Amino acid sequence: MNFERIKNSYKTGFVLISIDEYIRKHLESQQTETEKDLRKRLNAALNDYKKGIKCFCGNDIWVIGSAIVRNACFTCITGESCPDHDYEIDEAIIKRPSTKRRRHIDTMDKS
Repeated sequence: MNFERIKNSYKTGFVLISIDEYIRKHLESQQTETEKDLRKRLNAALNDYKKGIKCFCGNDIWVIGSAIVRNACFTCITGESCPDHDYEIDEAIIKRPSTKRRRHIDTMDKS
C-alpha cells in the first residue's frame, strides 16, 4: 500500500489515478472520444502543470479538467470549492520540490 498517495489524496480531496487508468475509465463512458486525442491533451496539461503554469486565479491547474477546458483550476472549472472524490492525475499531486533559486554547487563561487 502506498501511504504517501493516501496521505496526499486525503489532503487534497482528489482521488489519485494514473493517466493510463484514467484514459481507460474515461473511454468506457465517453465512447466518441479517441484514446490518442485524450492522451495528447492529458499529457499537454500535465506538462503545463509541471512547468508551473497556473490558472488565471493563481491556483495550480487541474490536469484532468485542463485537458478539456484548458489550464484552469478545479474551482474555476467546476465552481466547487473543493474536490470531493474527483480524479486527478497522480503525477500532478505528488510534486517534485521546487528548484527555483537554487544553484548547483559547481556553479558557486569557490572563494
